[in-house]
Formats: sequence, structure tokens, C-alpha cells
Amino acid sequence: MIAAIWHDYLFAPLLNLLIYFYNTIAFGNLGFAVIYMTIGLRIFLIPFSIIAERNGFKYEKIQADVSEIQKEFKDDPVARKEHIRELMRANRIQPLASVVLTGIQLLTLVLLYQVFVGGMTGKLAALYPAVARPDVINTNLFGLDIAQRNMYAAGLVGALLYWQIWRSQRKRRETLEKNDIIFRYAFPLITFAVLASLPSVKVIFILTAMGFGYIIHLCRPFFTRRLQTVKLTALKIHDKIVGGEKVNSLDSHG
Repeated sequence: MIAAIWHDYLFAPLLNLLIYFYNTIAFGNLGFAVIYMTIGLRIFLIPFSIIAERNGFKYEKIQADVSEIQKEFKDDPVARKEHIRELMRANRIQPLASVVLTGIQLLTLVLLYQVFVGGMTGKLAALYPAVARPDVINTNLFGLDIAQRNMYAAGLVGALLYWQIWRSQRKRRETLEKNDIIFRYAFPLITFAVLASLPSVKVIFILTAMGFGYIIHLCRPFFTRRLQTVKLTALKIHDKIVGGEKVNSLDSHG
């Protein structure tokens, strides 16, 4: 049943959308079809992208408070996480938007892998009657065969990811921890290793998504111009948490 749901409601729609773009606006080039599909997906996810950008703006503004909490509770990781969580809650930072955004894109990557792995010829049987079956599938995009692996393309994604992480961490260099430094190098390297072993279509998808995301980031001032953050010290958050626990205790005894 799960396999049928995956095929009928996820794999088949994506394949049909790709071939529809291939037959129409991509003018017989599967690479352009992937780009158009990625742009369409990111347009659909714009509400989540805006929320994620607003969350990023708020989080940058509360870095001083986060740093204070980390110093105050450096020997108590449980209390530290609880206080940071309370600080984010007070500022209405909603990490769910980023989770949804990342999750849908990862799902699309998995579906694209299924479309390309082992060749596409046998999979065209899943096309809907309204979508014409092409005689030839052109997978060449500017000299890059997106159906084959390419280390240079994978290296480009890894380099761009490193630059993005470095640029983000530079804004909060005072609060960086050892894990942040490890992540800066490890994530791009792991991404490179994975992409270098997979068809280059993944690279096209990721580069297009990153480009669209950068455009959204440039528009951040329009999404955040009226946002204000709540400045809370570690002591204030501690009092709020303890106060909440006291109220709950009184309610339970009442």
C-alpha cells in the first residue's frame, strides 16, 4: 500500500510534471525542465521561505541573549536548551517552517533520484494520457549530462554551501561553538561526497533552489522591516520558567 501511494501520488506526478515541462517550455531539454520544476516548487513554498527568513532575522537579533544563556548555563545543557527554547518562544521563532521547507526539498531530491536511476525509458509508462511520450530524452545541459555523475558540479555545490555557512556564522562569531566550526567544514564535504556519487540532476536542483533562496534572502528587508525582538536576559527567562512551574504546581494542588 505504501509503495502504491509513493508511486501514484509522489513519483508519477513528479515524472509527469518533468516530461510536461520537457515537451513544452523546456524545448526538449530535461535540464531546463528540472530548473523550471524547481522554481515552481520554490514559488509554491514562498510562504515557508518568508517565515524562515523572518526567523533568521529574529535569531540574529537575539544572539546576545543566546550568548548570555550559553555562558550562564554552560554546565547545565538541559537548562540551557530550555532557556534558549523559551527565548525563541518569546520571539515567536517558528522552526517548523524551515523543517517543512527542507523536508519537501529532500523529498523531491529522493523522487528525482528514483526518476533518473537506472535510466528513464522504462519509467515513461507512468505518464498520464494527456502527457505525450517523447521519442528521445535529452539530458545534456550546457555540456553537463545530468543523468551522469560529475565531481566538478558536486564540488561547486560544496563550495557554495561552505560560503553560505561561513557568511551566516560570521554574523555571530562571538557565540560560535566548536560544533559550529565542525559543521562549517563537515556539511559541505559530506554534501560533496554524496553528490559526487549521484546523477548530476541533484546538483541542478540544489543550485536552482539555492539561487532562488538567495533572491528571497535579498528581499529580507521587505519581510522584516516591522519586526521587533523581545530582549530577555538569562535571569528573566529563568524567572519566567520558574514562575510558570510555580503556577502549574499551585493549580495542581488547588
